[in-house]
Amino acid sequence: MANRYNTGWKLAIGLMGLALLISRPHLAEAKAQAASDAEIQKRFQAAQSAQKAGDLAKAEAEYRAILKLRPEIAEVSTNLGLLYYLQGKNEQAISAFQNAVKRKPELLGANLFLGMAYLRTNQYEKSVEPLNRAISLNPQETRAYLNLSVAYTELGQEEKALHVLEKAAELFPSDIEVLYNLGRLHTRLLTKTYAKMAEIDPDSYRYHQVMGASFELRRDMPNAIAEYKKALAKSPNMPGLHYSLGNAYWREGTFDKAEEEFKKELEIAPENYLCTWKLGNIYLSRHQYDQAFVYLNKAIQQKPDLGQAHRDLGKAFIQTGKFEEAIVELEKVAKMAPDEPATHYFLAQAYRGLGKKPEQATELVLFDKLKRAEQERGRPPVQIGSETIEEPKTEPEEDLLNQP
Repeated sequence: MANRYNTGWKLAIGLMGLALLISRPHLAEAKAQAASDAEIQKRFQAAQSAQKAGDLAKAEAEYRAILKLRPEIAEVSTNLGLLYYLQGKNEQAISAFQNAVKRKPELLGANLFLGMAYLRTNQYEKSVEPLNRAISLNPQETRAYLNLSVAYTELGQEEKALHVLEKAAELFPSDIEVLYNLGRLHTRLLTKTYAKMAEIDPDSYRYHQVMGASFELRRDMPNAIAEYKKALAKSPNMPGLHYSLGNAYWREGTFDKAEEEFKKELEIAPENYLCTWKLGNIYLSRHQYDQAFVYLNKAIQQKPDLGQAHRDLGKAFIQTGKFEEAIVELEKVAKMAPDEPATHYFLAQAYRGLGKKPEQATELVLFDKLKRAEQERGRPPVQIGSETIEEPKTEPEEDLLNQP
């Protein structure tokens, strides 16, 4: 069952200007009308008091009594519908909201909760119209986007659901529920697409590439490598395949094979800056500094905001005694990824090389603080600049821990 965004919301009271809604068309009827108005105001206040006290049954009775006197007041129908909705009386809620929308189509709450009540009762097609209307009435109503995306998804209209959530993500870029559901929908679409690929041609190079990426995502490098090899056997000159195989080797620490695949990739796609950087990373791990500098500098030329290359270049400068140059590179990384702890460890090493003990101490304190925060939340893939790329097996600071 799809997630629903329709519980735990407070009742929306829509009758603050109730007295203004009551007309007095004829003087002869004024006395009777005044008595009716007074009773409606009294019952409305009683309904509000009952709601605040949690006595929903009494509040319901009061709203129903008002509607007997003045059935045309759409706001009362909306509030009655909300009471039913909170009690799980879905059919009664739908009926009340329908009545409210019929009498006053521009009521946001009635449209929103009518759509949500339809969704709750699996009437997905019926939910679409009121939820779309709620968005048009108030484009800032997050619940309307979330529920509408669920409706479209349940109707098998994933592309429409994606459009709704992408619009919501533009409006609410920091909303966790929007981002979660957008990611989940992308996963659903990927799964659906890959299943179609398997149905059409399960032995195509693209399908083996997809399977390799799937195994790699699960950190199952042996199976990832096997799938990438199958893909390469079918299409050896396709850009990206040698990189994918090399990256799987790189992530498991098999650098000789990774180097071979990265070089093959660069013969096909010399613009692949990730290959260039990772070759520099491999040469750095072997202390082959001349080659490391060549590839790391080239990667930075290709992709100036590739923080991983700046960080490795900083490490290379430290290991070759060029501490001032190292600080320049590492400070760039610290600006790109201020929460990444290893950068501050390397900065501490550079300051130690220059004999700047206060600066070294400051960086070590910051390194320790960020490292503990990282451990508490579980270490994610390293993000520096515009790329999110996992490190190989070795920890980034290991090659410096024993440096004098």
